[in-house]
Amino acid sequence: MSERLFSAMLFYIHVPFCRARCAYCSFFSIAVGRRNPPADYVPALVRDIAWLGSKFGAKAQDTNARDTVTSIFFGGGTPSLLSPEDITNILGAIGQHFSLAPDAEISMEANPESLQEKSRVQAFREAGVTRISMGVQSMSDNDLRTLGRIHTVEQAQKAAEHVHAAGFASFGIDLMWGLPGQSLEGWLNILHKACELAPDHISAYGLTIEEGTRLERSIEQGKLVLPEENALAQMFLQGHETLEARGFEHYEISNFARKGHACRHNRGYWQGTDYLGVGAGAVSTWRGQRVSEPCDLKYWLASEPHERNRDIEQLDRQTVREEHIMLSMRTKRGLDVTSLDRDGGDFLGENMSYILALVDAGLACIRHEGSKTFLALTPRGMLASNDIVARFF
Repeated sequence: MSERLFSAMLFYIHVPFCRARCAYCSFFSIAVGRRNPPADYVPALVRDIAWLGSKFGAKAQDTNARDTVTSIFFGGGTPSLLSPEDITNILGAIGQHFSLAPDAEISMEANPESLQEKSRVQAFREAGVTRISMGVQSMSDNDLRTLGRIHTVEQAQKAAEHVHAAGFASFGIDLMWGLPGQSLEGWLNILHKACELAPDHISAYGLTIEEGTRLERSIEQGKLVLPEENALAQMFLQGHETLEARGFEHYEISNFARKGHACRHNRGYWQGTDYLGVGAGAVSTWRGQRVSEPCDLKYWLASEPHERNRDIEQLDRQTVREEHIMLSMRTKRGLDVTSLDRDGGDFLGENMSYILALVDAGLACIRHEGSKTFLALTPRGMLASNDIVARFF
């Protein structure tokens, strides 16, 4: 039997609907207000899953295409706007058409305002969700208003209580730092309050000002002022120290987890695992191709998956290598240089003087594990990761 039969794959379900568009958001999303997501969206997801299953699923004619799904991630938008029954139907379709690992991680992004009913949160758990990733963003109501979030700190606390009571295998929260008017002391206070929610995982993202957003306009008009670079650096470094002291491992630039609670889905992305994306605006990376579904909801709903126009990017060997270096260097584990050079090349030799300069400056470290050599950034190096890694290309 082919070894290929047992390789892992990831599944991403895109749910582009949200109650209101946040001030900083530039993603493809559709604000539905108090309305439910369109009733024909989930049936269309199920339709596309069946089509993908015929090509890559458990019954695909090409046995080399039959991978085992080890992780499913519902992202958005706000996937928790779907009903628990919708989640059941989607997971049922994946289980019908693909080989699903018994211990698969099934994550769902959620906003606090959609997790206020204890019975609804429990129903998501019973539908098969094993991991909740809740978009808290801040533990300050003033910050939440600045960001255009529609929940309050009190709602985040209530939602966290419901998630714990439901017994999910893992509970993560998203936070943002470097917000307008934020001080170092203010950010560390946010972290302390966030830890009181007892999460297993914290994603802490530095605020990025995206072009065309309401937040960008407010900053350009002088209504809001961002922290200075030195303050931002201290927020990152002292945030790292604070969370590690609380028992979290800083396993990727923006991610911290208690032992056994690292996000398997995102780790798959960073390790270059193939993934299939379903839904309007979803992206797949599969067998050397990156395929993007259209962001036109009306067209996506009306078109049959085998006839739909998609953006397709062929990933050549150099592109795959560069993306692997970039993603690996975001992680605490770092870049497995030995495996990188297995198919030819001499990464260490070609970059040795630069790497030694990084090590001397305290920005990187070289680590040996058995016969393998790893190159990883230190927390200080992570601060300048984009500039550091760009020098390798």
